[in-house]
Amino acid sequence: MEIREVVAIYFSPTGTTQRAVTAFAAGMGLPFEAIDLTVPKVRKAFNRSFVKDELVVAGLPVYGGKLPMYLDDFFSGLKGDGTPAVATVTYGNREYDDALVELKMRLEERGFIVKAAAAFIGEHTFSQNIATGRPSADDLAVIAGFGKQTATSITANATGKLNFKGTYPFAVAGYDPAKPGLSPTRPPIVTDETCNLCGICADTCPWGAIDKTDCKTINNAICSRCFRCIKICPSGAKKVTDEKFLTFLPIFEARLNAKRQEPELFLPE
Repeated sequence: MEIREVVAIYFSPTGTTQRAVTAFAAGMGLPFEAIDLTVPKVRKAFNRSFVKDELVVAGLPVYGGKLPMYLDDFFSGLKGDGTPAVATVTYGNREYDDALVELKMRLEERGFIVKAAAAFIGEHTFSQNIATGRPSADDLAVIAGFGKQTATSITANATGKLNFKGTYPFAVAGYDPAKPGLSPTRPPIVTDETCNLCGICADTCPWGAIDKTDCKTINNAICSRCFRCIKICPSGAKKVTDEKFLTFLPIFEARLNAKRQEPELFLPE
């Protein structure tokens, strides 16, 4: 199979998925295009049909063991026609559970044939102390090398089954921001008095959860706690002050740092 172009398509609120997916695409050694579908207005406007000599590399983060909820518009603009694809997920050193199975299924529903898959490690959304700085330079070298291996596998028309962790029906429920009540993993994000109403957070919120007419207001019922607004706010006005979360965080950090996870890479057996 001859591949004319690689198209890396990703949802990456804090940049870790973007780094992993673009490293993979660059490692393939073919012309590639990167498409960022993190912001809602871009997802809603995106509509593209892909053909058999293109390769789509799809990348999403893992939230609670599955893909982020309420991202149908990420997939609705993707149309394959027996188009080869690579399914990749990035997670914060816990587990990816059913996320890779889910992504493969979603791509196949849109007309793609998944030829390879991978689970990468990225710094956790909640804390810079979990998987700090990952994907690291070593991770990115591994990822780029797998891109080269994948290009060789696809060009050689490798056949066989992709085997990786995960089940369907899904064993985990995933993270649902609309679930009633609060827990340590669903802390409300608040805005303090240092907010200068610049609007950067509202313009780039992956969920459209921040009021564009008053960016101090956050709809925590649709906010998925990706913490993008906290990380990009130039005045540091967005933050979590919830005591349950702040008490839980050191315990969570210790638990997830107990074992260093490594990228898992899958080609047809």
